[in-house]
Amino acid sequence: MYSSLTFLGNKLYGMTQFSHGQGVIFSIDTTGNGYKDLLNFNGNNGQNPTGSLTFSGKKLFGMTQAGGVISDGNVFSIDTNGNRDKDLLDFNGPNGSAPRGSLILLGNKLFGMTIFGSTNGNIFSIDTNGNGYKDLFDFNGTNGSFPYGDLIFSGNKLFGMTGEGGLNGDGVVFSIDTDGSGYRTLLNFNGLNGSSPFGSLTLSGKKLFGMTNRGGADSDGLVFSLDTNGSGYKDLLDFNGTNGQYPFGNLTLSGNLLFGMTYFGGIYDNGVVFLLDTNGSGYSDIFDFDGTNGQGPTGSLTLSGHTLFGMTTYGGTNGDGVIFKIGSGSVTGVNKLITGSGVVNLYPNPNNGFFSISLNYPEFVSGSHTTVQIYSILGEKVYSELSLVNYPLCIDISNRPTGIYLYRVLTETGSLVSEGKFIIQ
Repeated sequence: MYSSLTFLGNKLYGMTQFSHGQGVIFSIDTTGNGYKDLLNFNGNNGQNPTGSLTFSGKKLFGMTQAGGVISDGNVFSIDTNGNRDKDLLDFNGPNGSAPRGSLILLGNKLFGMTIFGSTNGNIFSIDTNGNGYKDLFDFNGTNGSFPYGDLIFSGNKLFGMTGEGGLNGDGVVFSIDTDGSGYRTLLNFNGLNGSSPFGSLTLSGKKLFGMTNRGGADSDGLVFSLDTNGSGYKDLLDFNGTNGQYPFGNLTLSGNLLFGMTYFGGIYDNGVVFLLDTNGSGYSDIFDFDGTNGQGPTGSLTLSGHTLFGMTTYGGTNGDGVIFKIGSGSVTGVNKLITGSGVVNLYPNPNNGFFSISLNYPEFVSGSHTTVQIYSILGEKVYSELSLVNYPLCIDISNRPTGIYLYRVLTETGSLVSEGKFIIQ
């Protein structure tokens, strides 16, 4: 699992695995300004940080998957201004090795997991001052192995997933008491109901939501829900390439909406940002990465107000990934999606199939023609009209089913003016 952003005040804090060879901790304003390199990892103080930063007061806590005294990774703290970094724990194999997720904070204790501790991974706790380490649980394969994500907390229980192990070798969902007792396998993945979860669970009331990297109807991963007692499993969405493929991360909950990302899939096969109702309906492809604006998003989205923040592994100007933000419109839906180059405005968006397109393109003169084409998400052309430049143009495709649609505006010679997406709901 790769890193996600942590929101604090008007700043985002995050980590990269390979900057300066061994990773950095950084902060950046939510406007995209004020980037600051807070810490460069050098091997001795950790190497290749993983997961997200956890904050308490003015301190950030995190883990690296390598480096430290034994080169098995470490737990560290650092002030939010970049001062006073401290190595709290060096993993050495028996006490854990190579974590891939994040820490969670309960009182003055940090809880986390490693993927190779005691061979198959472990769950541990440690005080925020670096004292009181405790190995809470060792995975043995049968009860799960190689946990890649984070733990979540409810009541006196911790919930999590493993990427492998269990009855079918496809991973498990589990619960355990915070003192390390009461371990219980809630779900064994079997391929059809998901396989290889590489992220974390999201809790809403007594329901857990998560994603698996593989498995499902098309073997491209899925979104699922499960009651905290292990009953009520539901396959909410099967990824199929077109709507996303191979998620590496977590879902972000806002009201009755789940926001997430997939590493591959979508229009350009570089990953998508999507939303889905908690009951499994209302899937919407919010954004498709095309390489230039990012490629291979991982981790989870961070929601602040009406804006989603996230990171990609690759793509962007230098090919090394991007930090991005997307206006989500409101927590009850997406009020605006991509509208191409800005010379075309489609409104309202979302709509009921009846909408208008306005054009701001000074190169056109009165009497020239444009072609407006509408396609389904599967590439079926559902509308085409050659029109004089007498915009706004009113279009009615209210007989079409709900979902994502693509539009293109072309000149009379066939040159592309603009393209984008909209939702019929």
